[in-house]
Amino acid sequence: MLRNKVRHVCTAVFLVLEAILYYFILTTNGQTLVICEYLAIVLCFVYALLNCSKKTLPIVAGLVFTLGADYCLVVADPIQQLFGMVFFIGTQTMYAIYLQNRSRSKVLLIIRIALVLLAEGIAWIVLGDKLDPLAAVSMYYYANLIMNLIEAFTMFRQEKLLSIGFVLFLMCDTVIGLQVACSGYLPIEETFLLYQIIFMPFHLSWFFYLPSQVLIALSAGKRGSAARHQPKAAD
Repeated sequence: MLRNKVRHVCTAVFLVLEAILYYFILTTNGQTLVICEYLAIVLCFVYALLNCSKKTLPIVAGLVFTLGADYCLVVADPIQQLFGMVFFIGTQTMYAIYLQNRSRSKVLLIIRIALVLLAEGIAWIVLGDKLDPLAAVSMYYYANLIMNLIEAFTMFRQEKLLSIGFVLFLMCDTVIGLQVACSGYLPIEETFLLYQIIFMPFHLSWFFYLPSQVLIALSAGKRGSAARHQPKAAD
């Protein structure tokens, strides 16, 4: 009972701290913004690590890769986009391992491979000579994120937090992907509504991103708590 109360207090403190950081992320700029963004992800990792079980270790490992990705994309100067996306592939691979361990579905694994090949094929057809390592890696990553979302939703009753977290993750990466595409690969006029939305003077990507990471961290804690409280099988 005491351990359960401590866990609830830990979760409450985690959520309060993340809410404070979320406010600063959405309202500040400069070095303060960078510190708040990275600290928020560090807290997600720490919370997941302290509350995980053996079954949810892949989620914790995914957050480790996320720390690496966000260092490259948020802290590093200049930003290391390619390395950041490679780290994010590690993130989605860890989440894929967790989901595959849960579902044990060969059909979903085949669909994942097909989706990755389809994404790379579309990138090659659409971009042609503009296809570079960053675009290829990004499409591989994006396809795995979509597949992780689909697979999580096949277990929605057991993985509500993770499922919603992946939806928000996808929304964040869609915003970033459109920003990158509009800046270099498929430029559009600044007068277009889509351009005005994705480049609005507001941290739109982090509006989705931080809640996604908080939900993913909470899912590791939730599953970990459930595993610890399962009754032991009789000898």
